[in-house]
Amino acid sequence: MNSSIENKFSATADELNRLVVFIGGFDPRGARYYHQLMRSESEKQHGFLEKIFYKVGQRNKISETEGMAGRHSQWLIESSSSLKKSSSDFIFFDWHDEVQKNWTEKRWSVFFQAIYTYVAIFKSKKWLTPIRLQARYTLWTLMYPLAYALLVIVLGLGIGVFFSSKTESASGAVSVCLCFLGLALWGGLALDRYIHVSWLLRILNFAHSSSLKKSPVLDERIDAMAQELAQGVQQARWREVVIVGFSVGSVQAVKLTAALRTKLAAAQSSTHSSGPGSQGEVNLLTLGNCIPLFGLFPGAGDFRRSLRDVAQDRQVYWADISSPSDSVCFGMCDVVGLSLREDGVKFARESSGPESAASGVGKKVGQWGLNPQAMCSPRFHKLFLPETYRWLRRNKMRMHFQYLMAGEIAGAYDYFELLTCPGSLRDYIEKKLVR
Repeated sequence: MNSSIENKFSATADELNRLVVFIGGFDPRGARYYHQLMRSESEKQHGFLEKIFYKVGQRNKISETEGMAGRHSQWLIESSSSLKKSSSDFIFFDWHDEVQKNWTEKRWSVFFQAIYTYVAIFKSKKWLTPIRLQARYTLWTLMYPLAYALLVIVLGLGIGVFFSSKTESASGAVSVCLCFLGLALWGGLALDRYIHVSWLLRILNFAHSSSLKKSPVLDERIDAMAQELAQGVQQARWREVVIVGFSVGSVQAVKLTAALRTKLAAAQSSTHSSGPGSQGEVNLLTLGNCIPLFGLFPGAGDFRRSLRDVAQDRQVYWADISSPSDSVCFGMCDVVGLSLREDGVKFARESSGPESAASGVGKKVGQWGLNPQAMCSPRFHKLFLPETYRWLRRNKMRMHFQYLMAGEIAGAYDYFELLTCPGSLRDYIEKKLVR
């Protein structure tokens, strides 16, 4: 197999010893948007740090197989200061074409689809209780579109009933009610342009629909990328591989990590290799994760199995950086425990035997496994002036994207330093972000 990834990086392999594979969220915008975002935000970060300079290189099209020419993109990220200089290769794993297939343009249709989604959620209500206990603000946010839609309908009907009471004929009263209901619905859709209710519903709808049907194209793409990465790890082409999943992309990142570890384990078993890269350590970094939402629905069994595999894999270092102030994600909570449902209960029972007790790792292994090994808050309130942070809290979409953006003042969380830090990702996170 011709490896486009290998060809792209071979010229600079001596200097670039970290590979970052980034998987974005449920966003129809592709690599061009995220490349421009990284370039502009890294310049802002340099603007107030001054001591560190970030440079984002030119975007190039790559592919992991000949059959997907030009699908993914690659660029270089560099950081330099008076004391050190480091850089990382950055692969943008492109799945925005699959997002577009599931992206409903008409907002009224988004709300209509949400009826089936909320029915499915309430059928799984027994699994909402632990979410309410650990991430109640996120649960409120997930229910907020439903409350918004009901409020608009009640408001329209209420005003309609008030004015229809002054109409003598029954048909006239009904017409008045329908007229005001229509106006209320139109106003609700217009207001949605500013409060992004349909954005939340699109994520909810996709979580539901992806549990009901598989995506062969995306699954094949993940498998092909895992195969290419496995070859690179075995050849020790990079010091470390970091798979980054942002938002809904955290779900795909878990799948890619599980697929990569499966291939590495199979290769090690078949070759009995013990040389450089044979252990196949993999770093998984999730930012603003939405994992429990996708594990909620009964049909998501395949995903829960991948999550369980990653959770108990000793060759994976998983760090989750998700803010409790970001009500669209599951920050600082038991991500795996909230996701596994009955699979997790069964796993806990099976793992509580003598083998688990003899592992010496403790109770956590017997329940959910080792991962995530680090759960950190980016402490966004430390990155902004109070006035700006108050504005940020009111804008859910903007807050959710803050993981990929610059702040106003220097703080512990720096997305660009996180990607380009010298040494290992584990050392950087545990020294700078873990509290």
